[in-house]
Amino acid sequence: MDKKQLITEQDKFKDLSRNIVVAASSIIPGIGGVLSLFLDKYLPNSIEKRRDDFLLSLSNDLEQFPTHIVEKLAVSEEYHSLILKVFKSITQEEKEIKITAFRNILINAALSDQNIDEQEFYIKLLTDLTTDQVKILHLFYLRDNKHEISFTNIYKYISDNWSKVDESYRFALITELIRYGLISGAQKYQKKKGEGHHLSPFGERFIYYIFQPCETNESIETLNNDE
Repeated sequence: MDKKQLITEQDKFKDLSRNIVVAASSIIPGIGGVLSLFLDKYLPNSIEKRRDDFLLSLSNDLEQFPTHIVEKLAVSEEYHSLILKVFKSITQEEKEIKITAFRNILINAALSDQNIDEQEFYIKLLTDLTTDQVKILHLFYLRDNKHEISFTNIYKYISDNWSKVDESYRFALITELIRYGLISGAQKYQKKKGEGHHLSPFGERFIYYIFQPCETNESIETLNNDE
């Protein structure tokens, strides 16, 4: 293959990656057109820019995949549906940690054979969680996956590092994460992993999907919400 042919093939591949993203906004009859009209005419410029930046990043992500995966995604209505669900969520989201997490869900979904219903639940769950709750989950990621911090009792760790935030609010954030089944202090986990609070198997899968491969810039310092 000569250089001109190679460039042509690369252009075709880039177009295919972009088309996956474009197709997602019109895959469900009756929604794509209305959604496009809303996006084009009524969204504030900042939200429109956030949408465009996200779609550009996703398109670039897809370009890194092997050709056979991109071709498979191009005709996958399930994957288009995931993009559409994320697309709706990121137009309402301004915090980088959650926008990056949505991007990671779509990257990992493209490369995984995991049940589509669980992937859709990840999107729903991430949409429902507050930024502060995602930051708390990121602490478990830093502890268990990156080994950059250590703690046993998440309540105490948050209290020590988030001292100026209302105690009842901190308690409510963690209590809801437990209610979702993401973290637990149950003895069955302590027997395997040691004393304190740990991610459930579902919680481990969830943080794997939302915190990699694209890393967030959030760190423990951002928990000091004293500003």
